[in-house]
Amino acid sequence: MRVSRKKWTVIGLFLAVVVIAIQFIRPGISNPPVTGEIKVPDDVAQILRASCYDCHSNQTQLKWFDQIAPASWLVAQHIRDGRKILNFSNWDSLAPGDQKGNLFLSVNQAMFGEMPLASYATFHPEAKLTPAALNTLKTYVNSLAPVKVSDTSRRSVAEKQFAQWTAGAIPTVQQVSPVLNGIAYIQGYRNWQIVNISDRYDNGTMRVILGNDIAMKAIREHKTNPWPNGTTFAKVAWEQLTDSSKIATSGELKQVEFMIRDDQKFASSAGWGWARWKGNDLKPYGKTLTFSQECVNCHHPMKNNDYVFTEPLTDNDRPEKITGRPEGQLITSTIDKNQHTHSVLYGNEIAVQHARSGAAGPYPAGAVLTLATWSQQDDAHWFGAKVPQHLQSVEVVKVDANAAYEQYQAPGWKKTAATLRPDRISYITQLKAAVIFN
Repeated sequence: MRVSRKKWTVIGLFLAVVVIAIQFIRPGISNPPVTGEIKVPDDVAQILRASCYDCHSNQTQLKWFDQIAPASWLVAQHIRDGRKILNFSNWDSLAPGDQKGNLFLSVNQAMFGEMPLASYATFHPEAKLTPAALNTLKTYVNSLAPVKVSDTSRRSVAEKQFAQWTAGAIPTVQQVSPVLNGIAYIQGYRNWQIVNISDRYDNGTMRVILGNDIAMKAIREHKTNPWPNGTTFAKVAWEQLTDSSKIATSGELKQVEFMIRDDQKFASSAGWGWARWKGNDLKPYGKTLTFSQECVNCHHPMKNNDYVFTEPLTDNDRPEKITGRPEGQLITSTIDKNQHTHSVLYGNEIAVQHARSGAAGPYPAGAVLTLATWSQQDDAHWFGAKVPQHLQSVEVVKVDANAAYEQYQAPGWKKTAATLRPDRISYITQLKAAVIFN
């Protein structure tokens, strides 16, 4: 018994010496000067200070237990990483668009419990966001994204890109470099079917999410969690061009992203291959291989949904279910900010070829155009976005010697008499194709 007590005494003394010794290994946690603190209403500032500033500002206020090693080492790393990602004390170093984007991202991370970190909130309960505090943040951040009429400069940029695209001056697939993880740009994605659409009012873009045959088969069979290997999504984003009537059409194509499912090949990045190309020159996104982890981190709130934010359109909200015709391919999309609706113009092969050529004049005989319109609802998976709620109407224009028009209207979906509607025929056939690189 005495030996046992002596043994434990020695062990205890040894551990005490180690604990005392490691206190001299202190990571440097300084508070650099505040160069340009974020300016927000007082109630918002109070929430940010309580829940965010310790790791995301130069005004860190450590508790006594935060300074005890080895916990202090972890705290120091959190602060270094946090400041690198977002620093409210250097807010003036960010462009206005980046400031707004970071605030929307922060609210989304808080909404899904990603921030504050659970390990931090456990020992700092005052940092936990209450539902009331989260609503305060949402109200403020939402006010940063009002509907604005697009100026002529943005329209000029879109028109120039459209002219280059239809003239074949945009880089071909062979000229586009792969991203750093080796994923190459995928030719032909623009002819895939639509999985869903999104109004990202937080950053002024509209998006169409396209899926390959494997993805669409999984959707039809309701086998999407997990998605089968080989599933590939193409997420295409355009700037919204909004007119004085608050109708937004597709402007400059901003980026194309791919998600490729392969749980073996991409095991280190949540089973998905991530790739993005931006701008007219389709420049690969990412300066180092760690960009894939950036994508995983952003999608982490959806880990229980196989890291996919997009919910496919339901069977009953797909236009082909109503018309009985094949879906067709994407031509363009529009958003009515007054009516809170989002529309997509589809076309058969004849219609799509004509629209994407930029050719002047009417559609050729045999062209079939389908305009589907959905009501909108807030995206449950992304604060700052709206997604389709229910399909409201489907309009079809069939071009022959005389263009024929028909309409299907919810809730009964009774087909209207095939009477001539020159106003709707003119509107639908004059919608300009969205730029979408091959």
